[in-house]
Amino acid sequence: MTKWNRRVVRRPRAAALRFGLSAILLLGAASVAVTRADPADFQAMPGLWRIVLRVVSNGHAGPPKVEWRCVNEGDDPWARFADLPTPAPQCQRSDQHRSSTALDWTLSCAGVSAPSGRGRVEFDTPEHYTGSVSLQGRGEVLRVEGVRRAACTGPSD
Repeated sequence: MTKWNRRVVRRPRAAALRFGLSAILLLGAASVAVTRADPADFQAMPGLWRIVLRVVSNGHAGPPKVEWRCVNEGDDPWARFADLPTPAPQCQRSDQHRSSTALDWTLSCAGVSAPSGRGRVEFDTPEHYTGSVSLQGRGEVLRVEGVRRAACTGPSD
């Protein structure tokens, strides 16, 4: 085999190798794009949730107030997990953002010394979350923690 013939044999192999590597890289990039979290696919489990609320005053959390909520598969996360007491009746939630594991919003409060604030609920697992609400000028005013305890047993849970 001459030197020229060896090159001809090696070039197709090199081209095939480059093509194969390119295909692997493209498939890898496609799989990364597929694994990105879809905000519509909220990662909280349905079931009976124990929610502990604590009002915060001057940086100190008050006594716990426990609520129980049955969250169904089709429930809106905003209505079930981010439905926290507002610091004043005039406060309205706005500018809502959702990822697969968190809910963020701003508060607009009319007639309150601190007219705006922020809230956040973040899931560290599909069965546990923590969150807080803060007001401008007052800092954190509410802490929340939710833990899924069981499956719901009926529609009136």
